[in-house]
Amino acid sequence: MSDTKAIPVSKSVSARVWKLIKWGLLALVLYFVGQQGYQLYQEQSDSLAEIQIKPVWLVLAGCCNFVAWLPSVWFWQRLMITSGEQVAFWPTARAYYGGHLGKYIPGKVSVLLIRATLLKEFGVRVSVSALTAAYETLAVMGVGLVVFLALVPHVFNSDQLAEWPAWIQSIQARPLLVPILFLFVLFVSLPLVSRLLNLVSKKITKSEVEASAAEPRPSISIRLLYVGVFVFLISWILHGLSLGLILTSLGNSGPNWHEWPLWTAAISAAFSLGFAALFAPAGLGVREGLIAAILAGSPAIGPVNAFVAALLIRIVSFASEILAAFVLYYGIRSRTDMDTISTQETLPSDTN
Repeated sequence: MSDTKAIPVSKSVSARVWKLIKWGLLALVLYFVGQQGYQLYQEQSDSLAEIQIKPVWLVLAGCCNFVAWLPSVWFWQRLMITSGEQVAFWPTARAYYGGHLGKYIPGKVSVLLIRATLLKEFGVRVSVSALTAAYETLAVMGVGLVVFLALVPHVFNSDQLAEWPAWIQSIQARPLLVPILFLFVLFVSLPLVSRLLNLVSKKITKSEVEASAAEPRPSISIRLLYVGVFVFLISWILHGLSLGLILTSLGNSGPNWHEWPLWTAAISAAFSLGFAALFAPAGLGVREGLIAAILAGSPAIGPVNAFVAALLIRIVSFASEILAAFVLYYGIRSRTDMDTISTQETLPSDTN
């Protein structure tokens, strides 16, 4: 009797401790980022006051942010189709962008639950939509991390590496070598990565969405994962462009296209490592700190523009995601809504 009661109490205590640790880490990160901003304000208040933001570039950045997620929507739709579900692209986009807002709720599973619930209205099994959504999220974030590692040579310039070992400087002098090497390793290891993604995504959704015994678990094609990696590379390049447009809004000239790899490195590191930070909803604080730190090393950007850009990309992406979710939610009617409208339209004729 005592044993059966001890297990729930132990779980309850560990859950509370874990919750305290998460909130403590989040507070620590936000304090660090806030301290960096305050210090920057004290040291370079004149430079901050001179910044004039050009809204048109922010609008373009928001549009680019919306487009950058469309490859993920396509990949998620293909995963569900290959798992036996019939769902169109735009209902999938409706659920995808609606689920985006769930990342601001503590706990990563809120995104999956919202997406699965929205697609349930279109007849998609919750177990399939949740599992494939978890798979897609892990895949796009995994590719994002690889993209960042591949672009690390673009993060540091020769002056910053002057005192580093000669072999590191030699690698930095060949900026294409590291990206090619990382992409080769990624494509070669995809069969193993696919198994890992299957295991982790099933573990994530198991406690939240249970499939009945009669429902077969979705099987995910390795060939589709290869295609997914390709479209995710396009996705991260577009996310990098979105950050570049934000930086352009702070300057007096056009985009510095030669810094596109740096933009992509900063945004892919921020999103993928921010996702891995389980204590931070939507990577709050982690994303801003990483973007500011990576961009500040560029002489053409500097610490002031880097910090402001880190804040602006959060605001612009949040506004873009809310607008997309709102338009798609009310612009695309679910099967339930269509049945209700059809019933209301047939009632008068039946009465007559």
